[in-house]
Amino acid sequence: MSTFAKPENALKRAEELIHVGQKQAALQALHDLITSRRYKSWQKPLEKIMMKYVELCVDLRQGRFAKDGLIQYRIVCQQVNVSSLEEVIKHFMQLSNEKAEEARNQAQALEDALDVVDLEADKRPEDLMLSYVRGEKGKGRSDREFVTPWFKFLWETYRTVLEILRNNSKLEALYAMTAHKASQFCKQYKRATEFRRLCEIIRNHLANLNKYRDQRDRPDLTAPETCQLYLDTRVEQLKIATELSLWQKPSDLWRISMA
Repeated sequence: MSTFAKPENALKRAEELIHVGQKQAALQALHDLITSRRYKSWQKPLEKIMMKYVELCVDLRQGRFAKDGLIQYRIVCQQVNVSSLEEVIKHFMQLSNEKAEEARNQAQALEDALDVVDLEADKRPEDLMLSYVRGEKGKGRSDREFVTPWFKFLWETYRTVLEILRNNSKLEALYAMTAHKASQFCKQYKRATEFRRLCEIIRNHLANLNKYRDQRDRPDLTAPETCQLYLDTRVEQLKIATELSLWQKPSDLWRISMA
């Protein structure tokens, strides 16, 4: 494990490693610093380090590293500068979403290219059929190679962020925004399985808030603003469950939202 006299030195070392193509080593260096007992109080350089850290996590699709780092940074920020944690999380989600969109666009471009077998030859019926089959196979391959890994990572990003924010009254609006983004992801790409899991995650978080009412920093479910955020989330999920033809979920969601 590397040790640095100042946080800035760790960032400088990470930049040097990135420059020579050693991103994994750079990520490990920043991870060692973030999880070190030496830096348990918030200071401005740590935010810049976290920004670079989540960038590396996204580039390398290292979800576990991202979660570990964010948990540690939450501890550092909680009582001092929670807005810094918010900015880092927003940056993390934005980067993950951009990578997923980039992969989807790349796969679409490949699919379009595969549709064109010969720009000059006349198309016979059997050629058109062969082109269609090739296109379908190419689409499946491009989805597996480009899209699926990044969609999995984006989904993991949403789950991680919801877990990080679930008991934080100061960031309950960001929790609601993340739930909205995750719901829209499931709707846009017709991810019924992930949507069911999302509903279960949020339901469990809400149940735990009711169960452990004396927990420090937890959202106050008697506050009108908090109730409205949860109600809006539930109503949105009700609509999406209907659109995805998950007929068992609407009644369940409505029952919870009215509890």
